[in-house]
This record gives sequence, structure tokens and C-alpha cells, in this order.
Amino acid sequence: MKYIKYILSAAVCLSAAIGLTAEDKAFNEARIYVNPGHGGWGSGDRNLVTINHALGDTTGFYETNTNLRKGLQLYHDLVDNGAAKVMLSRTRNGIEDDTTMDGVPQIVNLSAICEDVEANNIDYFISIHSNAATEGAATNYPLVLYRGTDDAVGNGLVDAKNMGLAAWPYINNNGITYKSHYTGEDDSNVRGDISFMGGSLTTMGYTGYYGVLRHGADGYLIEGCFHTYHPERHRLLNVDYCRQEGMRYARAIRAWFNGPTETTGDIMGTVKNALHPLENNLYSYKAASMDAYAPLNEFTVRLMKDGQEIATYTTDKEYNGVFVFEKLAPGKYTLDFTASPDWHPYTEEIEVVANTTVFTNVRLTDINEELPDPDAPEPEVEYYTHPEQDGDIAAGNSYEFTPGETVDIQGLEGLTVRRAILRDGKYYVLAHDAERTPHLMVVNPEDGTSKEMSLEGLVTEGFNGKNMSWTLSDIAFTNDGVLVGTNSVVIGRENNAYCNGDFYMYAWKGDDTTPLEDAKPTIVTTLPTNTSNSLAQAGNNYSNLIANSIAINGNFDEFSFYFDSHAGDAWNTNYGLRHVVWTMKDGTMTNYEAVDANAEYDETMFGEDAMMTLSPLGLNRIIFDGSQISTKEFEISLAEGVSIEHPGLNDDEVAVEAAGSNYFRYADDIFMATPTFNADDNSYGVNLYNITDGLDKAEKLAQVDNLLSTEGRQPMNAFGVVRNADIDLYLMAGNKIAKVTTEGIEQATEMARIFAYNLKTEKDGEDAYTLSFNTIIPATEASVNLINTHTGEVELTIPATGADCEYTATVQKSDVAENTNYTWEAAVKAGNVTSFKEFDVQQLFTSPYGIAVNNNPANVYFGNVYVSNTTEGETPRGNVDVGIYEYSPNGINISPSDVSAGIEWTGVAGQGPRRIAVAADGRIFASDYSTENAGIYVIDPETWTGTPLFKDAVNDGNGSLTVNGTYVGGRMVAVGVRGEGESTQLYAADATASGASWKKFVNRYDIGTASEWSTAPSYSAAASSYIGNENSSIVPVSTGFWAAQFRGQGSSSVANPCLFYFSDEQGDAVYDTSEIDDKESSNGALAVDEKTGTVAHSFGGGVRVFHYRLNYEGIPQVELLFEKPLDQTPLNSFAFDYAGNLYVVSGDGKIGFYGMPTNDNSITVPAKDQIVFGFDSVEEIESTAKASVYPNPASDVATVTAGCPIERIAIYNAASGAEALNVAGNGQNEMTIDVAGLSKGVYIVRINNVHTLKLIKR
Repeated sequence: MKYIKYILSAAVCLSAAIGLTAEDKAFNEARIYVNPGHGGWGSGDRNLVTINHALGDTTGFYETNTNLRKGLQLYHDLVDNGAAKVMLSRTRNGIEDDTTMDGVPQIVNLSAICEDVEANNIDYFISIHSNAATEGAATNYPLVLYRGTDDAVGNGLVDAKNMGLAAWPYINNNGITYKSHYTGEDDSNVRGDISFMGGSLTTMGYTGYYGVLRHGADGYLIEGCFHTYHPERHRLLNVDYCRQEGMRYARAIRAWFNGPTETTGDIMGTVKNALHPLENNLYSYKAASMDAYAPLNEFTVRLMKDGQEIATYTTDKEYNGVFVFEKLAPGKYTLDFTASPDWHPYTEEIEVVANTTVFTNVRLTDINEELPDPDAPEPEVEYYTHPEQDGDIAAGNSYEFTPGETVDIQGLEGLTVRRAILRDGKYYVLAHDAERTPHLMVVNPEDGTSKEMSLEGLVTEGFNGKNMSWTLSDIAFTNDGVLVGTNSVVIGRENNAYCNGDFYMYAWKGDDTTPLEDAKPTIVTTLPTNTSNSLAQAGNNYSNLIANSIAINGNFDEFSFYFDSHAGDAWNTNYGLRHVVWTMKDGTMTNYEAVDANAEYDETMFGEDAMMTLSPLGLNRIIFDGSQISTKEFEISLAEGVSIEHPGLNDDEVAVEAAGSNYFRYADDIFMATPTFNADDNSYGVNLYNITDGLDKAEKLAQVDNLLSTEGRQPMNAFGVVRNADIDLYLMAGNKIAKVTTEGIEQATEMARIFAYNLKTEKDGEDAYTLSFNTIIPATEASVNLINTHTGEVELTIPATGADCEYTATVQKSDVAENTNYTWEAAVKAGNVTSFKEFDVQQLFTSPYGIAVNNNPANVYFGNVYVSNTTEGETPRGNVDVGIYEYSPNGINISPSDVSAGIEWTGVAGQGPRRIAVAADGRIFASDYSTENAGIYVIDPETWTGTPLFKDAVNDGNGSLTVNGTYVGGRMVAVGVRGEGESTQLYAADATASGASWKKFVNRYDIGTASEWSTAPSYSAAASSYIGNENSSIVPVSTGFWAAQFRGQGSSSVANPCLFYFSDEQGDAVYDTSEIDDKESSNGALAVDEKTGTVAHSFGGGVRVFHYRLNYEGIPQVELLFEKPLDQTPLNSFAFDYAGNLYVVSGDGKIGFYGMPTNDNSITVPAKDQIVFGFDSVEEIESTAKASVYPNPASDVATVTAGCPIERIAIYNAASGAEALNVAGNGQNEMTIDVAGLSKGVYIVRINNVHTLKLIKR
């Protein structure tokens, strides 16, 4: 359910203050004249076709009809509310001339209306209309016109302009339509008709433009919308939609006269298809608006109040999806959209407010389709495909290249390259001779051989014998390999002197019998010049020089087509640039948008050789590059109708004269290959950049100079081709091609992910602190961030110095504010780990069965690694005992002398201590699978003493444990833990609970901070997918748990898979790997990093790694990343450390440490200390406050508690890291926050930027 309240802005409350009449006349004294414009069904009455109605159908769209519907509602409202006199110029449609029907005058003649107004001493006049622009254009907004100029009302008028200004907030209050302009609260479109139209006439002594306004009554003509905008025209076919427009006028007029207000309110909304547009040539919609979703016909909406149905509304058949509920008492209601079984059920809470209409736009999903995921990642630009690479490959920080051979291109002599595209191992080159005659060639980059492609059928003759700007101006590929080309021409209105040709789009399509290079061009679409009907599609100037360069994204049957446009017919003018995008479907333009580029630029600054390239950084983004400009990126915002410039590449990086950059993907990153040019010797090179975070944040990965040289500057371009881990870069300049490659060169890489540990805060005299930390590998960058705990903002970053994994930084009292609490974090960075790396593998044990890492930075044992060994014996490194061993993050054995922790383990392989888990407070939980020692044991890391969790339990001799006759646990094969403080929950896979050795129940113990348990488990059951093998692991996460187990090859099933996920929200297993389990999975080892959504489990004698993200239903969307063999067997247990490195123990006694691939080997680790600089001294505050959040999961509100005053709470999306909520604290130790507006999922809650908790939103 969603809650919505969308009401008129506060401007409405003030509008009456604008509009007191000169006589301050009361509403019950007011004389009001309503003129529903037009009246007939003739040629001038705006008859337009709709999906259901042909021209001439009087039940279809005529402005006559819709104006009357609005006018009748206005009339009845004013009469019902007590206006002194309300006159209506007509009450019928189909009136061609003034007449009387049933004794009621029907006046349509404009001069007669004016005479009627004059004769009746009218106080307020309104003439109701809708507007027109180019048919199908996405232009839609209201317009108020009064008689006079923009500066002054016409002769005989006093308040006409003020009436319009006062009415505007009401008029513009329509939340279910698209408005192309006047969307801001302070916007208005109230104009004098003389200024607006640029002329005037005088009738009866009154001067103005519009005949219906040439009288002495204050008032205005209202163009409520544009009926030429197709979706609006279809909305106007809904009677209630028109009536609501009339109500807006009524509210404005009543407010003008300080008249009565309604004690009730209305609801108006639309219901549409969430996933599909309405495809019809009579329904051209504004892209990225609500009209881009198909309206639902004949859909029943139920209005509920306190659980009871009070009204229903069934949408009409006119493709508008409009529903309206009127005259409702103020308060909260529920809109119920569950009447139809064909759509996913949905309800929405909405609050009705008196004297206004509240709006909602609802999108429903077909029951046969998946609901949209609000937390789904942003869609990629599919043109830039992901290369075929091993799944563990990540981008490096730098690359070394070896130059290859340089070749000359055959057939380019005397030609100038305008565009070259490297695709599928071939260059497709568009070049021209001095007369601009085009040549389209296919070039082999390895030897320079070329072949001319067919240009047969290209139109070469321009308009009225003129030359086109370019017969073939540019080429681009669709995603599915169709080559598209266009000419460049001036599209102008009738008799415009610049018109020089019709626009043509061509396509070269290969097939099974004809390769692309042998295909002939076909015409896809055209746009004629010398007609006003083409202006909007070409850029909306009177003349439009279009398609000098183009870009495409999408498959040939449906793609976005981008091109440039500017007024005039040359590149030496400064009219300004526009960016245009067409939506092409099956060879037809179904939508278009033309937006202004940055006003700082004009066509002279770009130049004719500036070419457009599709940006890989986001949808509807394009990049320009030419000899006169550096690389510039623009985003065509279809929703806002503007072109937004994104920061480009730093001009110091590459000379402006260099051009021809191109883009490609490498693993999860985006690379740019760009030519470099040295004007001193006309030499060319190529640079490689990582631009994943934007052009302005480009990181140089390689620079190769002096690859080519030419006589003078020549057109150039660079491309990159990925071959698994290797990269080939191609550079073309003039008629030469050079290639460089990484093949055969060992590239730089780090072996492990970095993180900081052992963070210490030490007093250094009275005016400073020394902050120190260690890292597990040397850092290339290290610093500390000082964070104001009140604001949560980083106020100071101090570089840290050091070497050999030891770093320090000093904070001076003078650096920060006094009497302010700060905390700090260590920020460290190292080189990227470019693939899965074996960092270290050693045989240190005899029979290790469990491994765990303390990943809580707030705990003193943060980063420490624990290994359970189940037998004693000799290893190459000495003798080992049965118990739990402890290692520091840098691999030093810091185990106590008695690793048994005082527990008499059986010493039998695999019994105990078996699997282990570490709680946030450092407690170590160990499972025991033996009969005599069955259960779970708790080890205190400070004293290294262990005690049974079920201290007072009685063992029946078979491992079944009871306390006072209540079953508490049994032979535990695996254990896991989640949460912190009193929210700590312990999970165990219990081989005894079910009574069947082949089915292990999962027990949950809501243990909190206790170390003993004497009652039944908080939860105990086996899900639809369950653990059936004792060689298994369980890893709880905040939303459920993951479990893995040994399954032999061919024995995995839904009931007993190698790996499965149990959802708390769904109460069952919702994902398993049985469909892809084609190998054995000994011995059920499993690690999960919830922060990054990474799952690793034993599979096929190695590790199988997945990435997962939960959808809106809490079901993981899982992607297999890679599988890698490991030199350890059998694989007993996995664990991730804080950075995501993988630890492995195996039955052969080995412990392995593996670096997981990453393209960003940087991390921040928060310190557990706070510091305060006082006026006279430096004081360290050890933060010992406990914090919690409940209920967890939460639906509407959550309560946050802390052991100190709450100054600020910030909530972040766990998947994306984006801030979802940030609220100031209340200064108390407990605070309730509203989380109803958050989407379902996992969130990180930070209190005072010190405490970090996890919150699940349901």
C-alpha cells in the first residue's frame, strides 16, 4: 500500500488576496457570465480523430462538446453555491448560429455574446476553450488571455489581469496530465491578448484581439489545455475529466468573490499499465511522462473507507484511464485496484481535503508479468555489450601495451574520413571526396585492405535543385548489427530560403545469405522539407539544419535515434544547438523530442566536424568530440525537456585538436580509447581511460605515444577490443592504422583486498591526537577522515604516513572545532585485484572444520580469524591440538596455550568444535556433532573459556538435549549468527530435532547478549529446501539465511540442493541452485558477504561465486560470476573478511587465503572511539553506548535506541549505498522514525555516525 496526498499549493490560499474586485462585491451579489466556446459541429469546431471516433462522429472529439461539459459544471456549481446571477451562453451542442431551443437562448456569435455581456452588467466573464498546436505535438499547458497588453488591461477593464492571476493556481492544478511548460509553483501563463497575438481590433469602443473579449466586463478566455496533444484529447473524452476542469474554474471564481468553499473534496486519478505504452498512431505521447504508460479501459476502481466499499468507478473505453470520486468528506480513504484478477493487486491510501481535488497516477502490472522492482539497478546502455570474459576478471589500475604493425588503408587516397566504426573485427568507414561525394567502405584493420559498400538508391538531389548539406552525413550501428546512415539537410517551413532537401534515413542489413558488406541500402523513413508539419520533429525552428552527426541505441525494430539540429544552413552562425531524439519502431517514428543544448554553446564553437557518439554512461546521453572542442557529454532529459551537460574530460588530458574517442566495457567498468595529437610533429598516439564514474573523473590507465604521423592534422579515431583479460587498441589517422596490445605482458595486480584494522586513538600532549592503524597489505593511499558526529559529515581528511602496513595521522586541536564530538575512520586504497588470486595456502592443521572472521569494527577483536580443529596431530608446522585457533588479520598466530577453551572435545574428526561463528560482540559459537558432547558451545574471546550454551541440559545418550523435559537442541552440524546486542540471533543446523538423521532442522535462538539457553528454540523447522547432509553450513543474513551442503554429482534437487536461500519475509526457501548443480559440492562450505551481495560455496572441487540482489518480494536475483578450482580438498568451511577476501579450510589440513577480484580496492573502516577537543584540554571518549532498532523488520515506523543522546540518524540502502533518509536527532536516548516511505529491502542505520545497525523494511 502506498500513501499519497497531492493537493493544491499554498498559492491557492493566497490567491483570493490578489483578487478583490474594485467594488469588493460579495459572491451572492456577483453576476457571472460563462461562455463555453464554439457551439457547432462544423469545420471550425476542432473536430479531431481519436482511436474510437472518426472525423464527423459527434460523440467523438469536438471542442464544442468538451467546452460545454466544463461550462455546465461551472454553471451549476456557481448557481448551487448562491451566486446572484449566472448566465450561460449556450446549453446545447451542434449550434451553428444564434437560436433559441426549448425557450433557452443559444448564443454562439461572438459579437452577440459581447452584447449580451454588456447588457447584463457582468462582474466576471469566462470563455472556456482548449488550445491547438501541431497535431500530435507534445505541447500541453493552460493559457489565460485577458483583453489588453501584458502590461495593462484594455480600456474599460479594471481587474481582468488580476482575475487571471488569481485563478491561475486553480486552473493549473491538474495532477494527472502532462504539462510541457509552467510546472513550477511560481509559474503562470496569464497574457494580454494584444501582446500575445501582436495586434488588435476595436468593437463597441473596446480594443483587443479576441472578439469574445471585446466588451467591458472583467474576465478572460481560458485555453485549459492543448487538444492536439493526443493523450489529452483522449482524456477530454471523459465527461468527469471535463467536469473537474469546470470545478477548478468554479473554485477560482468563488475564491475571487470570497464566496463559500466546499466542505467536501474530490479524487481524480488515472490507472495505467506499468510496463507497456499504448502503441497507436493516434496516441503520440510525451516520452518519460505518465502518458508513456497505456491507460486501462473499463477497469473498476473501488473506493474504501474503514474497510467498507463506498463507491466504485469504471474507466471508460476512450483510452484515458481516468477515474473520479466526488463530494467526499475530508479524511483518509483507500483506493482498491484489486477488482480485476488480470492485474497484480494493489491498494493505495489517499487523503481527501476539502475544497480541492487530490490526484494520483497508478500503474498496475499484468498478472502474467513480474512487478517492477523499485530497487533494480539503472538500465545499462545496451549498445555497449559486455565482452566475453572470465567471470573473475576485474579492471586494473594500469596497463602496459606492446605496439604492433602499422598498415596503410587501401582506397582512401583523396578521401577524408568522416566516421569510422570498428565492429566485429572490421572498420566501417564513411569518407568523402572534395565534392562531398560519399564513399562507404569496409576495411580490414590487420592488413588495410578495403571494399566499397553499395550506395545504390541514395537520394542525391536536393530541394528545388539545391545541394544537400551532406548526401550521406553519418553512419551508426543498431545494437543488433544493422548499419544506419542519414543525409544532412535543412528542414524548413514553407518557402523558407534555407530548405535544401528532404531528410532520409537508410539501412544496410545483412542476412544469412548476404553479408552486411554486400547489402544494399533501403530507405527506412523520410521527413519532408518545405512544410511546417516537419518542424517539430526536426528541432522546432523555422529552419533546421539536422543530422550532421547521429547516434543510435536499440535494435533495428525499436531504437532511439539521436541527431543535432540548429537554425540556418551553415556553421558560422550562432543560433544555438538543439538535440533531437526520435523513437523508431518498425521503421516508423513514433515519438520525438527536441531540447535546447547548453546555452553557452553555439554551432560555431562545435564546428561541422564535431561528431556525436552514444555515451555508455547512461540512457539518453550523447558525447560530442571534434577538432574545435574537447569531449563534451549531454543528457537529453525527456522528462524535463532539457539537455543537461555532464562534466567532460579535463582539457589538460588530451589536446582539443584530438578527436574520435570511442568507448567499450571491460568487466564491470567502462573504458575510453582516445587518440592523442601532437601538433608540433603531427604525431598520434592513444590513451586509455577508465571513465566508469564519469568523464570528469577519468583515470588514465595507459598512454602510448608516437604510433603514427601524417602531413598535417588528419581525422582520427581510436577503438578498444577486449579478448578475455587482454585489450587491443586501434588507432586510425588519415589512411593509416596502428594497433597495440596487452597480450603477452604480465599486468600489474594486487593479490588481496585491503582493509585497516587495529585502529587506535592516542593522546599526544594536550592539543593533539595520534590516530594509527594497520593494513593487511601495503596501501597506495592512506588517510583518516574526521567526522562530526552531529552532522555525520566528514569535516577533515588527513593524509596518513607510514610503510609496511603501519600508518599514522595526527589531528591538531587547531584543525577542528572545539567542544565538538568527532569520530574517525581509516580510508585506505591499494591496487585492484584483477582476478581471483591465491594469496597464501598452508597446511597448519590436521582436521579443520570451521573458519570465521570477526567483521565488526566496533569490537576489539575486529579482523581476527578463528579456525576450529577437530583432531590433534602433527603438521609440517608442528603439533596441533583440538580446539579453536586465533590469528590476527595479518596472519600471526595469537592463539592461547589452551585452544580447547576448557572444553573436553571428543577429538574425532568432524565432531567438535565443528562449524564456528562470531557474534558482533566477539563471542565465538561452536557446534558439536558428537553424541556425547552434542550442542553448541560459547567461547569468551577475552578469557578464552568455553561453556555449553545448553548448560543445564540432559543428554539422552543419543545427543538429544532437554531442559526440564523441553527439547532445546541436539547434534549440531553447523552454526551461524546475525544481529547485535539484544537483537543477536543464533542459527544452528540440528541433526536431532527432526527425529530423522537425513533431515536437519534449522533452529533459531533469539539469544541476545546471553551465553546460556534453557527453553525451546525460538524457531525450529525444515523449509521446502532443507539441509539433508551433515557436511553443511548456514550463514544468516539480515533478511533470512543461506545454507549449503554436500551433494554428489547428479543428486541435487529442490528439496536437497547444493545451495539455497530462506526468506524471513516469505517464511520459506525461495531460491535454490538445483537447476545448475552439475557437480558435487563437498563439503558444503559457504561464505556470504551481505554488503556486496556475494555468495561463495564449495563446488566441483573449488569455489563457485554468485552475486545476489533481493527484489521487492525479498527473493534473491542471482547471477553466477565464476567458478575456480582450489588446491585444497575437501572444502570444509569458508569465511569472508571485512574487505571480502575469502578464507578456506579443508580436510587436508590446509588454510587458504584468496583475494577476491575488485575494480575498486579501497575501503573505509570506522574507529570505535570518539574524540573531543575542549577549550583547555584534549579528552578521549570511549564509546560504550549500546544501540538497537526495533521492530526489525519494520513496516511503518522503527524505534532507535542508544546509550547516548541521539543527534542524527542516517539510513542507507544496503545494496546501493545511497542515502535514503537523514533526520536530526531529538537529543534523547530513544527516537521513533517514519520508514513507511522506504522501499522494501535491507538498510544500514547509522546513529550519530558511530553506531551501525541493519534494518529490514517490509
